[in-house]
Amino acid sequence: MPLRALAVELGLPLRAVALGDLDQPVLTRVPRQPARYGAGSVAEASALAAAGKGARLIGPRAVSGDRQATAAIAERNGE
Repeated sequence: MPLRALAVELGLPLRAVALGDLDQPVLTRVPRQPARYGAGSVAEASALAAAGKGARLIGPRAVSGDRQATAAIAERNGE
């Protein structure tokens, strides 16, 4: 299922994040990512950037068993 269709089905917003917005305080440090993307964890930094100012991570990123996907969840002011 395409990501946009999944977001619609779940009633969740889908937001694009600019590379320049990835300079966020993250919980996880992936050694090769800072030089490439400017973030210790792209998933965590993207979640924080998409949630907006004052957001916090719910926890560290999750990685799929096959290591093909990562995800992170952030919230803003208990939202």
